[in-house]
Amino acid sequence: MGIHTREKYIVLGLDPGRDKIGFAFVNDEGGLIVSGIFPSSRSDNFFRAVTAGESIAEFLTEGDSQALPKIPDSIKFITIGNGTHSKDFTARVKAAFSCEVLTVDESNTTLEARGLYWKIHAPNFWMRFIPEGLRVPARVLDDLAAWAIALRALKKYRDINQNKL
Repeated sequence: MGIHTREKYIVLGLDPGRDKIGFAFVNDEGGLIVSGIFPSSRSDNFFRAVTAGESIAEFLTEGDSQALPKIPDSIKFITIGNGTHSKDFTARVKAAFSCEVLTVDESNTTLEARGLYWKIHAPNFWMRFIPEGLRVPARVLDDLAAWAIALRALKKYRDINQNKL
């Protein structure tokens, strides 16, 4: 895990909320390419930028937008957590993008996001003495929750495709 740039295809994970939406572009092996958070009120701007291949640098919290290959051509599918506001949001995503959209259970993704945060931001020497469950990340983790959602979707996608063989 960690931030990667080589991939066969990309998955866009989305963690919709009332006020903000976390997103994560993940490669086919589950590695994080870039992630970030945008206000819910700007979701149409984000969708338009992604589909037009424009910069999304203003929304990034992890990674470098230069690491993104051609979008939207490389997006295999989009996955959305099934929690808060997901039903209406899923309909908007389907209208904005032409690829497959999967929903997955997003329970406990915030806890998973904490673990992912500490994997890419190793704690300093003193912080290592504090149990991981008690460490508080230095920022909100909606984008890393979106990464956790994308990881679940990749597993679901692989399971579905293995059953077709």
